[in-house]
Amino acid sequence: MIQKFLFPKNTHNTPISIILLILRIAFAGMLLTHGWFKLTHFEATVNSFSAMGMGGSIAAGLAVFAEFFCALGIIVGLLYRLALIPVIITMSVAFFAVKGGRLIGADNGELAFLYLIVFVVLLLAGSGKYALDNFFTKKK
Repeated sequence: MIQKFLFPKNTHNTPISIILLILRIAFAGMLLTHGWFKLTHFEATVNSFSAMGMGGSIAAGLAVFAEFFCALGIIVGLLYRLALIPVIITMSVAFFAVKGGRLIGADNGELAFLYLIVFVVLLLAGSGKYALDNFFTKKK
């Protein structure tokens, strides 16, 4: 059961797989830039997370893990579905807890909501043909 979740059988044709690859690269690539900034400015990130009442270094570390390291996994399609889970949780926290679920007004959560929707769709759709997970499952 876990193996089917992590490495589902790929049933996508080439055009759909190309679209999924473009979405993976575009959205995870954009998220990666947020994670890189948080990683390279980790002390400031910890301070800003503490100011929001989110537990400082642990919350900041989890955000960096999701936004940088998991985004890399999503881009290349390595442990794709497993990598999407922390990202979806992080975007849910960003949208619902940090931004209060607001889509309108100053300091809204529009970007977090957009990421959340796209990453949930990618989780449901799968990685497509062009992912490292498919390379490893074919070798078995």
